[in-house]
Amino acid sequence: MSTVVAAEQLALRRIRPVIGWAITGVCFALFGTALLVAWFVAGDAHHVGTGADRVPTSTGVLVIVFEVTAVLGAIWAIAHSVRTTKERGRLSLDAMIVIAWALAWWHDPIIGWLRPTVFYNAAYVNLGSWTNQIPGWISPNSRYLPEPILGIGAIYLSLALGFSILGCAVMDALRRRSPRIGPVGLVLGAFLAIFVGEFLTEVLVIATHLIGYPSSFPALTLFAGTTHQIPVYEQVLWSVVLTATAALRYFTSPDGRSAVERGADRVTLGTRGRSLLCLAAVVGFVNVTCVTYDAAMIVSSLYAGHTQLYPTYLRTAQCGPGTSVPCPGPGVPIVHGSR
Repeated sequence: MSTVVAAEQLALRRIRPVIGWAITGVCFALFGTALLVAWFVAGDAHHVGTGADRVPTSTGVLVIVFEVTAVLGAIWAIAHSVRTTKERGRLSLDAMIVIAWALAWWHDPIIGWLRPTVFYNAAYVNLGSWTNQIPGWISPNSRYLPEPILGIGAIYLSLALGFSILGCAVMDALRRRSPRIGPVGLVLGAFLAIFVGEFLTEVLVIATHLIGYPSSFPALTLFAGTTHQIPVYEQVLWSVVLTATAALRYFTSPDGRSAVERGADRVTLGTRGRSLLCLAAVVGFVNVTCVTYDAAMIVSSLYAGHTQLYPTYLRTAQCGPGTSVPCPGPGVPIVHGSR
């Protein structure tokens, strides 16, 4: 009897990881969904305009190009998810990654918890931001952050999957070239490839004023003090998050289960039930990695350096002239207020 009990306890321990990740995922998914629903119900979803400063024609064109590219990427990600799911006869890991990242979009403005930390060009299709619905939110005027629905919202469906495929391809290449390379070397190689792609993308959108980072830590920022400053640590942190998803996709068991799905087959559920359980676990993993990025960026915003005044189509009514909130900088206090 003791042997049977020990075997049952061992089986339960093997089940717990997927259950824990799934519970985490459900909590995050419900919270994020509730935020967006409350945002619409409260009537806070309003278009944010560009303000007094005219958006350069070239920048306006690039905004449209970025949005179209993001939407096409989302269509590709959805089509890829459907195809791989049909091939495997169950919800594929790639499909779960796409869904999980779509459900993680609510994280996007969180880095501005204390003060404006990211600016988006108001020429994007936008309805402002849902930060007013977040309990304990501090930074005032954050509802004027023009969260890009097509630009950033759509790219959440494809960005992680695309970089994960890139990271896995790099790890495959490294393993073929050096069969003895360990997991650390593989992940580091994937990170470097992802960082290069992420950094080049960020340089492009920052240089063309599609995005701005007003609360950059000067010592780790290129072109610090200008409206084109590039916080390199942000690209490093975001690349770490993307690499985590790539590693989750790469290091799977023989039956195709990722680390957070392990034990799902020991749960008494049907095929659909197991798929939902695994999906919730992947959602939990993605949200936890996003939270670590959020926390690091929020802390970094406390060390913002002096910057030039951003044009109104970037800072909108979040801070600066015409508002009661000074833009971030040394000695500038954290202003508290939900609106």
